[in-house]
Amino acid sequence: MFDAERSPYDVLGLTPAATAAEVHAAYERTLSEVVDPAEQRACAAAYDVLRSAGRRVGADLLEYAAPDSATTARDAFAGVAEDRFLSKDTPPPPPIAALVVLRRAETVADHHEPPPTQGTFAIPARFSATADVLPPVDIPR
Repeated sequence: MFDAERSPYDVLGLTPAATAAEVHAAYERTLSEVVDPAEQRACAAAYDVLRSAGRRVGADLLEYAAPDSATTARDAFAGVAEDRFLSKDTPPPPPIAALVVLRRAETVADHHEPPPTQGTFAIPARFSATADVLPPVDIPR
């Protein structure tokens, strides 16, 4: 299998617009130039993908697919784990006396529900609840 970071086009030195004849010629050329067995296997795997129309479409789609989210998250937070969370130049916490203390007994007035209003607004007659809004029902005798 070819390297996941190099597309089969990169291995053979082609563009996605290459024809089947160009793919074959690039495979022959690259195979004759490469001496490393691992590179030869990568070249053969790339040719195997690009010579088949179905595999070639799959490779084209995977090239533009979103990266794996686990890899992306790991890369995104890689620098965070290396840093210390508390450095030595962090200021000390404030003294206890400077902190604001909230006691429920002191703030209970803030948590009361307002009293209900006595004067509710008038509902127009056309919106009042009457039997006219009910569907007709046949009552059996």
